[in-house]
Amino acid sequence: MEENEYIGKRVNLDIKNIKRIKIIATLLENEVKNLNEKKKLDYVINKAIESYYGSDEIKELLEL
Repeated sequence: MEENEYIGKRVNLDIKNIKRIKIIATLLENEVKNLNEKKKLDYVINKAIESYYGSDEIKELLEL
């Protein structure tokens, strides 16, 4: 995955959302175990965005 500085530019990172991201990072422990906290957050955010834009529903909307 590319190393991009996107944290705080695409996502509302209030306390509630940071806690949710940390929970997801815990679930993805094998994928993020060697990353620091900032990179863990960035990884989870990018995975969520990638999944969102990869969904069939969004692909159809983007074609319009």
